[in-house]
Amino acid sequence: MIREAAVGNLREALQAQERGAERIELCENLAEEGTTPSYGTIKVCREALRIPVVVMIRPRGGDFVYDEAEFQAMLEDIRICRELGVDGISTGVLRADHTVDFEKMEKIAECRGNLKVTFHKAIDETPAYAESVRELTRRGLIDRVLTSGQKETALEGMDKIRELLNIENLEVVAAGRITKENLPGLAAELQANAFHGKRIV
Repeated sequence: MIREAAVGNLREALQAQERGAERIELCENLAEEGTTPSYGTIKVCREALRIPVVVMIRPRGGDFVYDEAEFQAMLEDIRICRELGVDGISTGVLRADHTVDFEKMEKIAECRGNLKVTFHKAIDETPAYAESVRELTRRGLIDRVLTSGQKETALEGMDKIRELLNIENLEVVAAGRITKENLPGLAAELQANAFHGKRIV
């Protein structure tokens, strides 16, 4: 089982590793559900940590509909992550109607190099939830999906999360108020292989 700790800075990343996290998602502005950290933070984290680092690619808080300038900044951040040798990125792009923007996700896939791509919790806002994940996976655009099953918590969203567990070539990362205290029971019920949270370790 992989415990992925959401961290907002270098110190939290090191603490998560010491406490046993198997992977981190590195962000800034966790109060806004995470934005892209600085080049320096990414570089030093990559050098300091022994565990995989997934970097949030999100130019601002708010919605997940990005204009062309914002999207170009995202692609540039992905190139930097590729050069720095992190394990992967966590991102997601929607259209104004909350459907997945497959065109922009294709461009991200073209830019990713060897990075593993997680489609983050933006997926919980889309009406065609499981169908969108299947299509993203079928096209080879993502390796992981981070989801609360369209609910506030993973516990409430378990039925929806289960819909994704049989998709081939996809790691489902369950999220939504998962802590080290409630993780054992949740993992026993859900049978997912990866879990994500700010207090997961």
